[in-house]
Amino acid sequence: MSRPLIWRIFLALPLLFCLIAAAPDSDDLGIVGDFSLTERGGNAISRDDLLGKVWIASFEFTRCTMGCPQISETMEKLQADLARFPDVRLVTFTVDPKYDGTEQLRAYAERYHADPKRWLFLTGEEDEIYRLIDKSFHLVARQNEGKDRTSGNEVDHSPKLVLVDRRGHIRGYFDGRPASLAPEAEEEQRKSLHKLKDAVAALEYDPLPGFNASLNALTFVLLLLGYTAIRSRLIRLHIVCMVTALGLSVLFLVSYLYDHGVVKHGLTTSFAVQTRHANPPRWVNVVYQSVLWTHTPLAAVIAPLALYTAYLALRGRFARHRAVARWALPIWLYVAFTGVVVYWMLYRLYPFP
Repeated sequence: MSRPLIWRIFLALPLLFCLIAAAPDSDDLGIVGDFSLTERGGNAISRDDLLGKVWIASFEFTRCTMGCPQISETMEKLQADLARFPDVRLVTFTVDPKYDGTEQLRAYAERYHADPKRWLFLTGEEDEIYRLIDKSFHLVARQNEGKDRTSGNEVDHSPKLVLVDRRGHIRGYFDGRPASLAPEAEEEQRKSLHKLKDAVAALEYDPLPGFNASLNALTFVLLLLGYTAIRSRLIRLHIVCMVTALGLSVLFLVSYLYDHGVVKHGLTTSFAVQTRHANPPRWVNVVYQSVLWTHTPLAAVIAPLALYTAYLALRGRFARHRAVARWALPIWLYVAFTGVVVYWMLYRLYPFP
């Protein structure tokens, strides 16, 4: 393989990574417009205050008896189920703002044990709230009139919950209460809430760890294929496999550093926090730590060792190349394999409840 071709491979891999990162999101259902409303504590809350947070919106009013209590019970359960995600917020918009002032919202929030740091209750001008619900959330909220306006049913509004991502983009609609008291309706709502929690988990866990694990898995396969090829005297196939594996490892390093340095802001990934199990067995944590603390130092060793092995081959020093490769290959295989194991234990070992 010529050197220009090798460099083309190295340049093409980061370009492929950029194209994947720039791919459009098919679940984007629109952007929540600007708003400025008052929280039950009296402070102003705007759309910008929620940027950087994943949030779930509900639409209710305090004197409602026709569905709001069930929606609030659902939100209360979500508050508990999503407690492990510190950046998730619940946001309830009153659809009866002329009646629901901060005092009414405070009393209502206390009834459902709403944590003021995690669950916001917003009121404001009726025109602004109704316009926001209509134009941004694409849902219905309107005052009932005539015979339709009865006690506890002053406002007609949607029971849907709306999931919004960190950029203020809507990512899905979910059932806030059963459509009826029938068992099948309750089962449909349960499935909808399970999908909602999975969607929150997907937004909370950035895609780069999965992408990095895929790079490790592909590298592992290429290393085995490259070893088999050289044992069978298939020189060109060996070169292609090993150079591609090296390129994937370089791409992994760039992606890993970006994820931990930019996306995670330098925070370390804790098994106790990251795992989706509330109380993982102690032995599972011991296994994870054992894998991690062998993977990490060997990963630091293999980076220069793999580059040195490739350098020896490019310089034609094949005897030395073979001698070094006998050490480099098993270390590289172990690092690639345990990279996948670390990802699986962190993100896939326990399903989200």
